[in-house]
Amino acid sequence: MKKLCLLLGAIAVLGACKKDSDSDPSPATSRTDLLTAKPWQASTVNLSLNGVPLPSSQVVSACQLDNTYKFNADKTLVVDEGATKCNTTDPQTQTGTWAFTNNDQNKLTIAVPNSAFNGNFDIKALSSSTLQLTTTQSLNGLTYTIDATFGPK
Repeated sequence: MKKLCLLLGAIAVLGACKKDSDSDPSPATSRTDLLTAKPWQASTVNLSLNGVPLPSSQVVSACQLDNTYKFNADKTLVVDEGATKCNTTDPQTQTGTWAFTNNDQNKLTIAVPNSAFNGNFDIKALSSSTLQLTTTQSLNGLTYTIDATFGPK
């Protein structure tokens, strides 16, 4: 009888254990989904010339900081000039293209005609709240490094 009680007790204890769910947790958000989820607006833009940082007032005008950048799933990019245009004759929106340029999706190529927002960028950060891009380019013997941080609009 004692053995039967132990056996029934063990069955009751084992039967009371809850099995973990077999379902996978929700998958991580893809880099494409993070990039295309919302328009982005620059919060800081830093520029260095041959390794020497320039004051931000020499880098970006206030009229550029209200621009938004909407990356679309079809690889188009729409740049909206925002409420303050730098030049009143500029179009309100311009359309370009974007693409990840490697399998790790940590490099981004952007092409917007007649815009300074062109080239190959390293993605330093990409989350639902931050997009940080950096690029280094040479022109006429000078090396420019641009580091731009964007937040959701």
